[in-house]
This record gives sequence, C-alpha cells and structure tokens, in this order.
Amino acid sequence: MNKLSAKISPSSGPQPVAFHLPSPASEKDHHEHTLVQDESDSERPSKRCCARCPFRVVRRVACGLILAACVAVSWAWGTNSAKDTLIRHPAPFFIIWFCSIWNILFFPLYYLCHLLTEKQKQLPTTEFRKCSQFLGEELTVRVILKGAAPFSVLWSLSGYLYLLALCRISKVDVSAVLCCSQAFIFLLSWIGLKDRFMGVRIVAAILSIIGLVMLAYGDGFHSDSITGVALGVGSASASALFKVLFRKRAGNVQPGPASVLLSCVGLCSFVLHSWVCVLLYFTHVEYWLPSQHIPWDKLCVMASLLLVFNVLVNLGGMFTYPSLISLGILLTIPASADTFVTETLQMSHVRAAAAGIISAGYLMLQLPENWDESTLRWLSTLWRGNWREDSIVGEETVMDTAGIARAKPKPAVVTLN
Repeated sequence: MNKLSAKISPSSGPQPVAFHLPSPASEKDHHEHTLVQDESDSERPSKRCCARCPFRVVRRVACGLILAACVAVSWAWGTNSAKDTLIRHPAPFFIIWFCSIWNILFFPLYYLCHLLTEKQKQLPTTEFRKCSQFLGEELTVRVILKGAAPFSVLWSLSGYLYLLALCRISKVDVSAVLCCSQAFIFLLSWIGLKDRFMGVRIVAAILSIIGLVMLAYGDGFHSDSITGVALGVGSASASALFKVLFRKRAGNVQPGPASVLLSCVGLCSFVLHSWVCVLLYFTHVEYWLPSQHIPWDKLCVMASLLLVFNVLVNLGGMFTYPSLISLGILLTIPASADTFVTETLQMSHVRAAAAGIISAGYLMLQLPENWDESTLRWLSTLWRGNWREDSIVGEETVMDTAGIARAKPKPAVVTLN
C-alpha cells in the first residue's frame, strides 16, 4: 500500500500522519502569515526596548519623590507657622476655622488637575456631579450640608486638638503622633469595614502604641507630655475616623470624590461653625481685645501651607504612586526636627527611639495585602530560574508570540514506513 506515514520516536503509541500537497490558496496564506510574522518580529525589539526603558514609570517615580519632598516641607513649614500664630494669637478654634474655610478651593484645584491630565475634558458641573454621586442623586444645598456636616465636625475636631497638642509638645512629637493615624485607620477598618486581617499590620499597630507610650514618658509622667500626646492621639483618631467613614460612604477613596467632600467641608465650616467662634468669643474662652492686632499674614501663610499639604496628599495620586505620597508623610518627622536637634531635651534618646519605632510601624502599614504571597512567588521564581540555569546547560531558547523565552524543543526523529 503506497501510503506515507510518520512515526515520532520514542513515543509508545505512534499515530499515522498523512502529508498533503499545499494548494495555491494555502501557499498564499502561508506567505501572508510569513510576512505578518516578519513584521511582528521587526516590531518586537522596539517593544522589548520600551519594556526595558519604562520612561513613564521613571517619570512617575521622579514626580513622586518631588511631591513627597513638597509634602514634608509644606507640613513642617505649616506646623512652624501654626506655632508662631498660636504665640501671637492664642485662639486655636478660630485659627482652625479660618484654615478650614480654605478647603472650598479643593474642587477647583482638582478640576485644574483634571484638565491637565485627562484627554477627555468635561464641564465643571458635569465633573462635579460625577464626583459627588456618594452624596446623593439630587444635589441641593441642604443635601450637601447634611452629608458633609459630620465630616466637617471631625475635621475641625482633629485640627483643634492638633493645635492644642502643639501648645504642649514639640513639633517632632506632634508629627510622630499624627503618623500613628495609619494604625488607627487599620484598626477601625478591620472592625468597621471588615477588612482583611493582617498580622504584620497588627504588629505595626502595637509598635505605634509603644512609640506613643515612649513619647509620653519622654519628660516623665508628671509633665505636659502626657497631655500633649493624649491630645495628639485624639487628633489622629478623629482624622482616622474621618477617612474610615468616607471609605464607608464613598467606597474606594478617589481624588475626585475626596476633593468634593473637602470642598463641602470648607462650606460647612463657613456656614455652620461660624457661630461657634462667636460663642467662644463672647464667653471669653477665646477672647481678644478689639484693638488687638490679628496676625492675618501668619494666618494666611498657615492656611495656604496646610491647603498645599492636603492637596498633595489627596490629589497627588493623579500624578504619581500613592506609596510615594505616604513616604512624604513619614518624612514630616525629620523635616520638623529643627527644635528637636537644637534644644537640649531631657531623655532625648527616648524620643528618638519612639520616633524610630513609630516610623517602623508606619512603613509596615504601607505593605500591600498580598505582600507575603508576592514575595514568596518572587523568591520561588528566582530559585527556579537559577536552578534551571545551572542544571540545563546548552538548552536553546526561542521567543514565542508573546515575547516570552521558552526552551526550544529537540528535533524529533522521523521514520518512514
């Protein structure tokens, strides 16, 4: 029987394969496939070159480092200005009320960033309705004030306690205490939002608490350190509750909804909290003579710096990676360290150790949820790659259609019957 068949050795069950002569149409298709493959092969080196030279990633990282430095500098400068303002005008609630009003500028600044970064531009009203869906479908002044009023109370409470703490402890201690807000966010999210339990974050929260106790012990338990640290913890807790409630209300925190909420917070502060300033003034809790000069220049500098800090923290994710912005928040501790270095404080080594422990806990809190699986996968891939490189010597590799290197199969032995 005149029939061609092929058998692949050393396979135990050979299957006959019939060879057919190619038709003209198949030859044409084969020629077109060869041309497409040649074009793809010619384009593949440029794609691999782009993969090896990620200019966009480098640009985002460089932008993130610059923004992180700006975050640290704006916070340190704003804290210094706040302390000077409190010395010249000791009215903390009036100061934080004045600074909170500046939050109205959040959404205009976000819309400006939207025009710079997005290809499809939208009208301000359209973008505002898109970003304010968490407040409700029908947007009225009553709905906006009702939805943003609890957040404005938490915002003002956090700022008020921050200024009270700044009157009793140093700027470094206040910055270190406020970095513990991330630990409180994790605990509240774990309890209220049912976030995933992570042992490393529990350890980070414990480290943050240890650092707080060490800061309180810095000048002994019979000084203003305990009161100042307690006020700072209250400020950090109010800030953490603010962020957790916003996550529960709007889901994942995005720059657009965050800008709308903070603008509404500024509006609520102007409309609802003005009477609190009047009440504190007439009850002589925060009283100053009508002839007393109010340092409006210091107030404007402080308000603008805090606005810059909050804009970079909440809108910086549009230009870079959020982890780099978090690094900038951590850098606020050494950026505020001028008085800590120059002044001779009792048991300064305890404060330095506390700041280091809080910083370590803060960095551990920045680890992603699947950091352990990713690390084990990377180590496993690295180990398997080294083993294959050492054991399989001389094995040729080819590039498949996806550009992935694979081992080239050895040629099969063909026998004709």
